[in-house]
Amino acid sequence: MLVDFRVKNCLSYKDETLFSMVAGSRIRKLKDTHTMKFDSLRLVKSAFIFGPNGSGKSNLFTAIKILRSLLFNFENLNNVKQLRLPYQPFKLGGQQEKPTEFMISLFLDGVLYDYEVQYNASQVLYEGLTKTTKSLREQLFNRQWDGTEYLYETAESTAFELTKYTRNNTAFLSVLNVFNDPDATKIFDWFLHKILFLDEANRLSSHPLIRKLEEESFKKEVMKLLKIADFSIQDVTARRVERREKNTIGYDFDTPEVIQEVDIDLHYLSFDEAGTPIGTEMINWTMDSKGTVRMLHLACVIVDAYNKGKTIFIDEFDTAFHVSICEFLMAIMNSKRNVNQFVVTSHEIDLLDQPLRSDQIWFVNKSFKNESELYSLFDFADLQKKRGDISYAKRYLKGEFGATPVINEYLSEQYLTSFSGYPNSH
Repeated sequence: MLVDFRVKNCLSYKDETLFSMVAGSRIRKLKDTHTMKFDSLRLVKSAFIFGPNGSGKSNLFTAIKILRSLLFNFENLNNVKQLRLPYQPFKLGGQQEKPTEFMISLFLDGVLYDYEVQYNASQVLYEGLTKTTKSLREQLFNRQWDGTEYLYETAESTAFELTKYTRNNTAFLSVLNVFNDPDATKIFDWFLHKILFLDEANRLSSHPLIRKLEEESFKKEVMKLLKIADFSIQDVTARRVERREKNTIGYDFDTPEVIQEVDIDLHYLSFDEAGTPIGTEMINWTMDSKGTVRMLHLACVIVDAYNKGKTIFIDEFDTAFHVSICEFLMAIMNSKRNVNQFVVTSHEIDLLDQPLRSDQIWFVNKSFKNESELYSLFDFADLQKKRGDISYAKRYLKGEFGATPVINEYLSEQYLTSFSGYPNSH
């Protein structure tokens, strides 16, 4: 489970920024449904991030992907010299020579892991991993560049032996994983199997989850969600197909690459002119609405993640969905049966007035220096003093929480009143 994520000098996040799934200790509201307890640690099941376009909501997700790509950068010991670090610093404030910094806290199998890494375009500068159990906090390793060489401290001598395989442009944690260190493999398993970004696949038809629609039991559960959400789909037919693409990587350019995909047909009732059902007709999913396809994908995600403890990131949650469907999905995310985490970005202000705790609501604002600022509704000290029935959405629109777009009224008025056509248009 994701506990905390910190980022500094990456994309639009210049200063150190914390995102946390830790539940606020003094909040009792919706405690039994919207939170999960692991030993002494209590986490929220979902977090909703609001903010205007271009504020940096999506960049938070991208930063986690960048950390993941850094760790998986070490694929082959023989080719390690050619690997490039995924370095994308904040570019609008003289930060391009400074390191990017990540820190992530994960709770895995009863153990809290804190991993930190700092790196620039050419090398890793600092790396550390600590492990906390009920009775002990232990630093598993520490790696520091002193300007001429790396200084290592490791809890195990076997780990220290692996430092000789670690180059400047690779993470030591990656080397430990390659050599099957049990703590490193747990962390890598989370990055590989326990997190999911909803729109990560370029071609949805080749996504592994969509392929599972070929399984009758899986499809049955997906259909339940589609029907509850009032989609008129009666059935789904999934069939394996092959797509051929020209091979532009190998030497034989004339030999096409065969890609296995799944083609989906959606079954709808058809009616005569009197409105009497006369059977069903199939519509290929490529011809259906964006909202239907997105709901199908999300339903597959929810069914697949059932009881697996995954962390699921959904960008632009309200895109192509009616607000009532968003509310239904939020009810699933915060239900007692859910054991997964959902991190969601949205523009739909009405969702602020859904049954949510203040520690589940986050805002992203972009400053006049184009820096993203992320903060939680829980951080507003005066929140508890105000009436609980006052709409968060109304207060947000009034600007009480920031993170709202500001229209330049002077330029707007000038544009609306003086625009007379393009130059030389006559």
